[in-house]
Amino acid sequence: MRKILAFAAALFLAGCSTTDNTHSQDQCIGTMTTEQAYGHLNPNHYTIQVLALTEERQLDVKNYIHHIKGQQPIWVNWKKSQGYRWYAVIYGDFATKEEARAVIDKLPTAVRQQGPFVRSFAEVQSDKQTDVFRLR
Repeated sequence: MRKILAFAAALFLAGCSTTDNTHSQDQCIGTMTTEQAYGHLNPNHYTIQVLALTEERQLDVKNYIHHIKGQQPIWVNWKKSQGYRWYAVIYGDFATKEEARAVIDKLPTAVRQQGPFVRSFAEVQSDKQTDVFRLR
């Protein structure tokens, strides 16, 4: 719990508020559950996981978010896996897997070096043990 609060504080200090009334491109839109974040999205659509890190490297997420241009949404998902607390950054809502792959090819080199990959929203929606911050 302390690490989650530290992450929220880091986002706030980086200019990211977790209140719903903040809507600038670099700020959080809010904190939510998996259902609130992804329940309304088409499970047959796709997203790109651009980064997965342990909480000890939590400040790295800000650097990746600033590299990703455009208006597509960005989410940071917290979850416990293999005995560690992880967060993953996922980007965009794409109608097809091919569209998502084409976007990966256009991402900045710094982001592509981390090995982004395509995930379906059905897979993302099925993970009920996740806390979500929606950015952009």
